[in-house]
Amino acid sequence: MSIYTYTVPEYVPFRMTLPIYNEQNEVVFLLKKNRHRLLTQIAHWNFRGGMPFCYQVQTQDQIPIYKIECLFTGIRYKLLNGKTGEKLPIHQQRVQLLEKMQTVSIKGAVYSLERDPTDTGILRKGTETIATVRNLDHINTSLTNRIRIEASDDQTAALAAVMYHTFIFFGA
Repeated sequence: MSIYTYTVPEYVPFRMTLPIYNEQNEVVFLLKKNRHRLLTQIAHWNFRGGMPFCYQVQTQDQIPIYKIECLFTGIRYKLLNGKTGEKLPIHQQRVQLLEKMQTVSIKGAVYSLERDPTDTGILRKGTETIATVRNLDHINTSLTNRIRIEASDDQTAALAAVMYHTFIFFGA
């Protein structure tokens, strides 16, 4: 598996673009924070539920690869596939009392993201583990969080990054 890394500052600015590096320390993707639609922003400010922002992974040329959106804060998450333009529903189901698993079907294959007890995100295609995402600084000892992705390929790393950052790192 290939290794990818990115760093999240403790205080995330309103507009954020984080470079994702490969093993050769080259930027392969950008993780970008996007605003919700106006009504979703107002609802989030009032109810404080769901994810505070939308996230996307894009190329350095700003071509979207994957983007997560929601209709209303915390409701009806969708994955936008930048290559095909499809909006795919993300289903959430309870695995344990507080833990959720997110699943999305891409070209007939079912991908699922689940958090393990160490807060590692595990992305599976069917029953096969294709990526793991881990916060190396999950104990707050510094002002940044180093995120490490181990993935089978670049597309898998991009999908793992956007789903982990939305559903596990910020805990939607």
